[in-house]
Amino acid sequence: MRFQGDSKVQRFHLAANRQQRNHKWSHKLTHSHSDDSLDEEQTMCSREAAEKSVKYYLKNSSLHGLKYIAEESITIPERVFFGISFVLVVILSGFFISNIYIKWSASPIIISTSAKQQLTSNIPFPAITICNLNQALRSRVQSISSTSKNYSLLMNLCSKDYDQTITYIGTWTYFKALLVEVAQPCDEMLLHCSFGSRKEICSTIFNSILTDDGLCCTFNALDPIYLFRNYTDDVRIEPAAENSIFKAINWTPESGYAKNLPEFYYPRTSGGTGSRMGLTVVLNASTAEYYCTKSMGNGFKVLVHNPAELPKVTNYGFVVSAGREARIPIEPVYEDATPSIRSIKKAVRRCLFSDENDLSYYRTYSRKNCELECEAKLLLRECSCVLYYLPRIDPAARVCGPNDNNCTNRVQTEIESSKTNLSCENCWPGCFELTFKSVMTSSTIVAGPSYQNGEQLPERLFNASQNGNINDLAILHFYYLNNNFRSTTKSEMFGFTEFLSNTGGLLGLFMGFSIFSVIEIVYYVTMRPFCASRTMHERRRRRQAELLWLTPVRQRRRLHLQLQRPPPPYSQLGKARPGPKTKQSLWQTLRAGRDPIVYPYLD
Repeated sequence: MRFQGDSKVQRFHLAANRQQRNHKWSHKLTHSHSDDSLDEEQTMCSREAAEKSVKYYLKNSSLHGLKYIAEESITIPERVFFGISFVLVVILSGFFISNIYIKWSASPIIISTSAKQQLTSNIPFPAITICNLNQALRSRVQSISSTSKNYSLLMNLCSKDYDQTITYIGTWTYFKALLVEVAQPCDEMLLHCSFGSRKEICSTIFNSILTDDGLCCTFNALDPIYLFRNYTDDVRIEPAAENSIFKAINWTPESGYAKNLPEFYYPRTSGGTGSRMGLTVVLNASTAEYYCTKSMGNGFKVLVHNPAELPKVTNYGFVVSAGREARIPIEPVYEDATPSIRSIKKAVRRCLFSDENDLSYYRTYSRKNCELECEAKLLLRECSCVLYYLPRIDPAARVCGPNDNNCTNRVQTEIESSKTNLSCENCWPGCFELTFKSVMTSSTIVAGPSYQNGEQLPERLFNASQNGNINDLAILHFYYLNNNFRSTTKSEMFGFTEFLSNTGGLLGLFMGFSIFSVIEIVYYVTMRPFCASRTMHERRRRRQAELLWLTPVRQRRRLHLQLQRPPPPYSQLGKARPGPKTKQSLWQTLRAGRDPIVYPYLD
């Protein structure tokens, strides 16, 4: 038997249960959203999240072997095997890369033969310095008293050390005057000159120069105005020729010749190949005038050198005896460098550009010029004097005399031996250098009316030598063998590009490493956490917006109390008569509650 009151009680309980479930669902939804966001914030930087990121990277990395370490379908020993294999591969590739780096840092420079041939017309003909083995003419020395001031300088010129009583301190001005007075002039030593099959005036193409072998004559050397840094007219042994058609120009091994050149200039270039197109000179030794020499013979000492360098004839020149004809074929040796080696340390490349080590006395840097300055500084420090032919780095320094021979000989020996502290090891070669190789062959001069020769030389020189003076003459021929030659180039053996390609090849061979592997690591360390954090905050903001705009917020305490009210007694259920049902509007349903609905966005 079913009562009407029972149905009302059941409907009341069903409505209450429904409202309670809706309230719990709404409450749970709100708390779940906030709890999820809170959990995401707390776990994003946790150890578990880091492990997940590392595992995801291992599975998706482009490096070979890493995906097997994070693979869950294989056993732990298999994972350990792939992990150990990957570590060994990394160690092995690092070993080979270290070998490449050591080779790159130890020998970054390679000297190779240039693929393109150079023309001898692009470089100057070598400077040729000729010195008579006789240091002073006997007829001119006899007028100098042994008690005069010039006698001390004369003994220094002849390298005599037997007279220790001389205490006169010489200066460069006095020594220059003495040289001009006692030495053989170039006009007397040079009897005939020709260059490029053209006869030349010897005094026009040769200049007097001071060397360690006394006063000498030099051809095609750089003019002193371009050779010395602080040029003054007193450095010249003789004044410059005013009416000469040849104009002095600047030249260096690094910069070369200028684009616009005058018609006649020096240092001059080669006129061609063979002895006919080279330099030919006839020399007069004047053996009857010999007073003091640095050798046991008579004749001349010759040095072929760079036009931008001062010569050291005593130790590096070759001797041509009087009464002989010599042929000296010349081969240029040119070394250049690529601009890329400037980035390499000087101590590693072992060469200097012209603007990297400016000398205090010379304008053009070369190893020979640097050694001359170094020798002058060491002598000034050890012996308090400078030899007459060395750079005058201190204008007030005195010229070394006979009493200083012991000190100067000791210092020069130590410099040349390079086994003591007195060495010039810091004088490295220039990155651009021009040197010359020469080989001499000679034969005895034969002249007479019954002897015919093919040399285009003045016959008057040899006809006048029939009285026995033929042995005082010497004939020298300097010439090129070829019009072209191959230079050597200093370049990078291992540049950064080569080092990177070799390293990348090894890493790619062992691990499949590439530049994109680095991008992946950067992504997983920076971009991925940032994007995950941004996505999480965006999701939380969107959920909060949905709750605020779509779900009305009630006073949860009162709603909870209302849902917990007990149902009416059974005795009162029968008094309530159900009337006709009237359909309520949505607004009336919303206002049926005791408490008003609050919309946060209206606040």
